[in-house]
Amino acid sequence: MATEAELALLLDKLTFDRRLNVVEGLTPFRNALRADADGNVLRFLNRQISELQGERRGGIAFAIAEHYRLTGNVEELRRLFFREDVYVKEPVLDALTGEPGSNSDMGAAIVQLAIEGMSDASEKVRSTACRVVQNQCAGDSDVTAAVLPLRSLLDDASDDVRYFAAYAVGNLAKTGYDMVSHIASLTANMKSGSIHLRAASAWALWQLSRSKHDIGPAIAELAQLLADRGDYNEPRKRAAGALLNHAKKSSKNASQVKQQVKKTRLDSNFKEVNRFLEQLGRIS
Repeated sequence: MATEAELALLLDKLTFDRRLNVVEGLTPFRNALRADADGNVLRFLNRQISELQGERRGGIAFAIAEHYRLTGNVEELRRLFFREDVYVKEPVLDALTGEPGSNSDMGAAIVQLAIEGMSDASEKVRSTACRVVQNQCAGDSDVTAAVLPLRSLLDDASDDVRYFAAYAVGNLAKTGYDMVSHIASLTANMKSGSIHLRAASAWALWQLSRSKHDIGPAIAELAQLLADRGDYNEPRKRAAGALLNHAKKSSKNASQVKQQVKKTRLDSNFKEVNRFLEQLGRIS
């Protein structure tokens, strides 16, 4: 077990790489916390965290939050998150994207912290909150309470927040949550100037369609996205997937998609568009 003098030396080596946007030197602390049977490492870090500056403080907050998640300490995790500290909240949430651990109350606590983070002034916190909800959903935590806040984040002022919210919405739909009220915002986001947000929104609509949601109101915008002439082909591929999945559900849907495609100037020189037209032609 490392002594306090050894931990202090490791703390001196903790650095933030602005180029990579990462705190380097955290691994020894994460490993020490996993073996911290007597709590000495945790007490040392809790004493030192306020003395650290900026991202270095955030890195230690990440390590401590991860420890609380793994050991099931909900009370201390909440106390750490609710510090009024811009450098702490986002790393704490980032540490909560993993499995809740053995404490049966931890999953619900993590989801609630993510919901709190969705209304934070920092767009990084709001974005990370979306990732936390998405990952906790994949880990079988009940994220019902996050469904409505996610709809609000699809209308966020930040493209990055809307991007992460779109992926969270798509993943919640895949696991059975009712996301029908999110379709209008996803449709609007396909008009965004951000190509990555357009692609994320089309992907989310694809997942909604696959999970039995009716994405009919989004068909016109999906067709327009399929007509995108940019070199980045993900928006076209995802729009094609959503449109084909919708068309396969019924003859009415197929007719709806075909009529909209006729109104849209598609470039069949793009392989994903050509493949889409071939597949759509085989649907009756």
